[in-house]
Amino acid sequence: MIASEAFVYYAPGDVRRGTLSLECGPEEMLVKVILCARCGTDRTIFQKGHPAVDAHAPIVLGHEMVGSITEVGSKVKGLTGGLGYREGQRNPPEYLDFRSGERVIVQSRAARYRDGVMLMTDPVDILSFYINGAYSQYVRLTPSLIRTGSVIRVADNVTDEEAVLAEPAACALESIFATPHAVGADPEGRHICRSGILKGGRCCVIGTGAISLIYARLARLEGASQVVVLARSEEKAGLVRGILKDEAETIVIPSEKTVLKERLLEITRGRLFDDVVAACSDPEAQRLMLELYSPEGYAVGACFGGTRARVDNVNMDLHHYRIAKTVGTSGCSTRTLCTVVRRLTEGRLSLKGFLDPRPFGLDDDPSDFFLSNGNGLRPVLDPWKIGRRP
Repeated sequence: MIASEAFVYYAPGDVRRGTLSLECGPEEMLVKVILCARCGTDRTIFQKGHPAVDAHAPIVLGHEMVGSITEVGSKVKGLTGGLGYREGQRNPPEYLDFRSGERVIVQSRAARYRDGVMLMTDPVDILSFYINGAYSQYVRLTPSLIRTGSVIRVADNVTDEEAVLAEPAACALESIFATPHAVGADPEGRHICRSGILKGGRCCVIGTGAISLIYARLARLEGASQVVVLARSEEKAGLVRGILKDEAETIVIPSEKTVLKERLLEITRGRLFDDVVAACSDPEAQRLMLELYSPEGYAVGACFGGTRARVDNVNMDLHHYRIAKTVGTSGCSTRTLCTVVRRLTEGRLSLKGFLDPRPFGLDDDPSDFFLSNGNGLRPVLDPWKIGRRP
């Protein structure tokens, strides 16, 4: 039995520090949490609640985690029957051979799949929604998480800072992989599409948070020839320039939108953008997204707000006169998460510099953690450090 200090969510606005008593069952694992970044959805849950989460409260939130295995149940090696991502397959011995001390991340949404595509409805399990998450010193991984292939090892050359951001980076990449650019048509007129960032095309990212920066980096990695990031202030633009450097051009959004449009038309030679990402919850940003697609319309906006807020007064004629498509993302497939981990391991992708350099601790006020803007970066909890309080 292990005593684990944690931030426990009871209801909107009510998160308290508590102590959990965790015991590793024969088909479970205990993981010592090293870091857990705060997802924007968790901030929204703290402010407004969430029906799926509230139904399981009190519960520990937090799913963007990296941890070290401390105990493996005696029957874990027998969990060979796959579920979800592994449905119809047998979990191989090398996957189930978990060892104490191995660093792992967790695919928080153990989803169901159809033809290899993740389904959003009726998941097998969700860490921090149905079972206690990682704003805690320890987290217990259930048989369902293990059987679905949701426990993913992290190589030694991947830093904790990068590992904790693998899941949100995979969510961004998932939406990129879902973007259908038309590359032709069949004899009857059906569009033939290639998913992903348009190779050699132009990409615009609206927003300057950690997810926006990750989108911009992934867009270049996926083959965009030009990436433009739109920032709300010179301060935020400076943050982007300091991290992305020459990977993207950063422009401060002026108060007059027509001035912005003219500037963007100038730098894109009148074509605007092949891919537009509204990686923030501001309704104005999501309206702007619809205005920045290329005239031909082979463009996709990936909305990533995590707020479940309505965007009113949208001019849908901006869609009507193009062949544009808009996709969203809420979670990532296990395959895409493994792709991010592989790219980190191979050194093809870096996620350094996107975390708030001052982690929170469990002795900080939970409200400060949940409402923090992270100084423009991703807030993160280190459950083993003394917090920010003087």
